[in-house]
Amino acid sequence: MPAGSRLLMMITCGLLVGCIDQPKAPYVDVHDLATHIDDSRSLAEQGTADDQYRLGLKYETMIRDYQEAARWYRMAALERHADAIYRLCILSDRGRGLPQDYQEALRWCRLAAEHSHPQAMLMIGVYFEKGRGIPSDPVQAHQWYNLAAAHGLEEGVKRRERLAVEMTPKQITQAQLQARNWKAKYQELDQ
Repeated sequence: MPAGSRLLMMITCGLLVGCIDQPKAPYVDVHDLATHIDDSRSLAEQGTADDQYRLGLKYETMIRDYQEAARWYRMAALERHADAIYRLCILSDRGRGLPQDYQEALRWCRLAAEHSHPQAMLMIGVYFEKGRGIPSDPVQAHQWYNLAAAHGLEEGVKRRERLAVEMTPKQITQAQLQARNWKAKYQELDQ
């Protein structure tokens, strides 16, 4: 390689080094994580549902200790924390920290839906559409997708519209009536 080319290459490499960020370590400092969990645990032990839910979320997402996550979600669920109830639905559905049980997952989702949790409503619709642990029922699926959509979940709109193509006008009317009745009943309870 000619001397000029080597010099150009060295200059170019030298310039690039300054432009590239130093790599970040992909590891979390275990001491920092343990301290963070200990701080969260002391807050959660004081009894607020939000703190219990957040601690459960940390156990689920950061540490991947699903049994411990389920334990903290249950505590928050006792205080009617809708997000904690929904996470119990997901853990039960997937068999993480709880036995995989579609009936139990559906029970948790229904409880979260009673507290206006749109993702729980969507999940119930999926259960009815796919026949997951229960008989497939497009009317029920449409009802729950409709409720999820009414609570602002765009995925509920998409699934409801896709399902409606395969339904009769009578089935759609029945699903809409059921959604209205359900919403009226649980709006009274939620207030």
